[in-house]
Amino acid sequence: MASSIQSDKQEVQHNVEAGAGAESQTSAASPAKATDQVFNARSDLINGIGDAALKALLDGLQTPTSDMGPVITDRERNEVLQKHSVTEDQVTCLVDMVRKKGERACERFLSLLKEVEPGVYDQHQMILNLKEWICSQYMTVQEYNSLPGQDVLLTDRYTDLLIVQQHRKQEEKEEEIRFRGASLFSAREAYQSTTVDQFFSPNDRGDIPKAVILQGHSGHGKSFMAQKIMLDWASGSLFQDRFELILHMRCKELNQVSRERNDRSVVDLVSCDKTFTPLISQKFKDSPQKVLFLIDGFDELRFTLSEISDSSVKDPFTPAPVEAILRALLKGSILRDCFLLVTTRPTAADTLSKLLKHPLRSTETLGFSEKGVQEYFQRFCQDQQVAEKSLKSVKATGTLFSSCSIPVICWIVCTVFREQLKENAEMAELETTTSIFVHFVSTLLDHHCQGLSQPVPTLLRSLGQLAERGMLEQQVLFEKESVFSTVSDPASVPFLCKFLLKKKVCLEEMFSFMHLSFQEFFTALYYTSDQNEEKVKELLGSVKEYDDESCVLPVIQFLCGLSNKEVIQDLKKLKLSSTPSIRGQLEKWILERFKNNKCSKKSNELLFILHCLYELHEEEFVRRAMEVWSEIAFESIPLKRTDCSVLLYCLQRCPTIRSLELTKCNITAEKMRMLQPALSRLDVEKLCDADVNDLISALGEGKILSFLGVLNSSLSEESVQQVLSALYRQKSVGTVWLFVKTISITTAERLLQFYNTTQNTEFVGVRLLKGADTADSLCSVLKMGRVGGDFSLTMIHSGDSSPESESSGLRLHLWFPSQISDITLREILHRFHQLRRFTDKSLEHNECVDALLSSLASLPDLKEVVLHVSCLTEIWATGILQLVHTCPSLEAAVFKAAVYDESFEWEEGLLLEEGIRLLQEAQIPDCAIILTGKRCCKATEKCTEFKDRDLSCNELWVITMKGESYTEKRRGADEERRVTKRRVMTEVKKTEVKKRRVKEAQR
Repeated sequence: MASSIQSDKQEVQHNVEAGAGAESQTSAASPAKATDQVFNARSDLINGIGDAALKALLDGLQTPTSDMGPVITDRERNEVLQKHSVTEDQVTCLVDMVRKKGERACERFLSLLKEVEPGVYDQHQMILNLKEWICSQYMTVQEYNSLPGQDVLLTDRYTDLLIVQQHRKQEEKEEEIRFRGASLFSAREAYQSTTVDQFFSPNDRGDIPKAVILQGHSGHGKSFMAQKIMLDWASGSLFQDRFELILHMRCKELNQVSRERNDRSVVDLVSCDKTFTPLISQKFKDSPQKVLFLIDGFDELRFTLSEISDSSVKDPFTPAPVEAILRALLKGSILRDCFLLVTTRPTAADTLSKLLKHPLRSTETLGFSEKGVQEYFQRFCQDQQVAEKSLKSVKATGTLFSSCSIPVICWIVCTVFREQLKENAEMAELETTTSIFVHFVSTLLDHHCQGLSQPVPTLLRSLGQLAERGMLEQQVLFEKESVFSTVSDPASVPFLCKFLLKKKVCLEEMFSFMHLSFQEFFTALYYTSDQNEEKVKELLGSVKEYDDESCVLPVIQFLCGLSNKEVIQDLKKLKLSSTPSIRGQLEKWILERFKNNKCSKKSNELLFILHCLYELHEEEFVRRAMEVWSEIAFESIPLKRTDCSVLLYCLQRCPTIRSLELTKCNITAEKMRMLQPALSRLDVEKLCDADVNDLISALGEGKILSFLGVLNSSLSEESVQQVLSALYRQKSVGTVWLFVKTISITTAERLLQFYNTTQNTEFVGVRLLKGADTADSLCSVLKMGRVGGDFSLTMIHSGDSSPESESSGLRLHLWFPSQISDITLREILHRFHQLRRFTDKSLEHNECVDALLSSLASLPDLKEVVLHVSCLTEIWATGILQLVHTCPSLEAAVFKAAVYDESFEWEEGLLLEEGIRLLQEAQIPDCAIILTGKRCCKATEKCTEFKDRDLSCNELWVITMKGESYTEKRRGADEERRVTKRRVMTEVKKTEVKKRRVKEAQR
């Protein structure tokens, strides 16, 4: 036992000595740390070290040197040799063991390797040098607008792409093209996604693909991904155990070689420093199964491989025509054991798949996922707040947000936003959607359209004609013949997508635009560039009634954007022109729509017209178009952040608009800050205490505020006080509704003080959010205000409307000729709150009913009482009778049988016979008692429980009694039943006599 402990101590000491000093002592100068060298060359070491060399390494690592002890112990040596029977596994165990021991242990390992396996060591060093070279060449990128020397780190820009490996059906493809905003990303979540490190994993049959196609549309990040794969492999974070060598071929460079008509070998075609030619050649001979060719941009080849013979290519070392070598490599005629990863646009994917060796895997990049868009903004902007602000702006624009799945558009948006921030850090907003699309078209034409077979204006005109046809025929997928009849070389056009669809027993080649929004854009571009005044006139004239689903409206909005002066200048760079008459037509149409909408309540149409003005972006015309308006009102239309930007833009340019009313428009704190200059009626939703300062800032002071609603929120007492303090500073306040965490005496008194102090206030109220904890709250709703010349006070307890519930809620509504005092309010709330503590059938509940109504009877000047209770029981009838007899100022007592749930929706309750009879038999003073609710119409065995209210025997009745007058009316009946009190009593007695006779007969 003692010797075992001593052995363990020695092992710990050996580990400490082997690893210690890695930080305090530096190794001889080397390109990389020894630990990094061992890690990056792990695969080469495992495959290169033989059995004899392994034993020599173990011996050397166990031998102490003058400056350090043994690197491994006897136990660790035995672990390497005895736990593994295959040499490769033994080497794997040793390499991982040494690497974990730190820098000095790895230095010792490499020193011994140089002695016992100089060939492996030299190749290892060459691989390390190659990886260092790749890192130096691939670690930075140039952006589209970069000046010389303005490279950025690839890792600062690169964001993982959404890659799928499934073929979508026609319906799925059409839906994806039509989806806008977040809907597009949600639809894509259902697809089977994959990642780069899974490209060469076994398929469903257990076969490992020898070739992988990565297809994607122009600007979707294929070349960027190829560069990242090279960098990740060289950095040791990708394919380390699978590939000892990854070689990059750029098809753009192969085109140049083809034009030179010089024969080359495979090694000559690789994008690599020629220093590494011997290493590459050796790998081809020794381990071609550990080599991956990454061929980028197959669709950019200017030569046709299907018509070329590769019979002249015998091996990878003999020069031959580049076309033949590439074909032989793709087919597997040479280096058949190597692996291939080829990127291409979908337009060439079918041709490529027929050339590649098998097993074959086909994948497609769809650009960024929603998470990817967010990550890209954060990487690009670096500043978290700037990233969030710009991303929110984009998300609010459905068309632009879905387009940001395309990395190039994402880059354009971020670049534009960054430049605007430099000009104005506070008010930076996105350019118009149209301008972003124009930037995108220009970028793709400049960087992704080499070798176009037709001039740019001709190409854009033909795309516009195709897009217009799709709009008129309501289609987003185009057959091959239809496309070729319009576009001469669709395979070279970056704005079109090609794909194959299964049609019964054959495959059909189909085309589409990248997204429906591009189809709409090119339609508008066609109308403006060809000066199609008549087409524009017909388009505008087709809009009779506003329809959200109309395919024409987005085209009109793009037309407005293309008529903007700055956009027109950008179009001139594309050799396109826009006629002034089209802009004149648009302005005339907008003025007519404004005129027609002036008295209209069509919020959606008004918002669309404002968006058209924003796209047009001409301040003088905005002012002229809106000068006939004095106020703008939106109701029940959820406004996005971009909508608010459009509103703000238009309001700031039209001083005649004095009022902006927003009701149920999903206005958050951020949107409220944007719109604060012209608020007169405001519905704000989902505010927390942290947002209250923004609300107060937006309110400002001196406003004529007709309505303030802080809805679906949860304000604390302190926040309520802050809001009320801000409202004191306004000229006048109409109605105030606040959603709060709890309703306390303090909150109630503050509301009363605010109402009593301010003038012109109609109502002020607070209520709890649905589902809120009501344990500490005096009530669920508290509201006070002016009705006619009277002061009105309302309070509600939410209950449970389920049939089995024993706590059904309560509503109390009181009228006074003048304002009440804090003491009166406190007493009413206290009595009202007591009722909530007990179930409806408990003795304590009955006592609380009596206490509440007795308290009301003592109030001076009480004019009217309205009670909403689930059932008119004998207890409630007794209390009502006592109230009307003891409160001389009371003019009416209304009892409505009703139940309120936590959403404050109500259902009819029951007027029980026990309560009705008690009131019928009593003397009623000159004060009206009105009963409303369901009443059982059965002659015997009448309903007596709240849960019975939905039975068919219960009908809605209204009963009114005052003095000797008594009226019954069934809801919906044509006639009332008007009788005197004496006749009522006679009928009651007759009914009782009949009941007694029935019982006697039964006995």
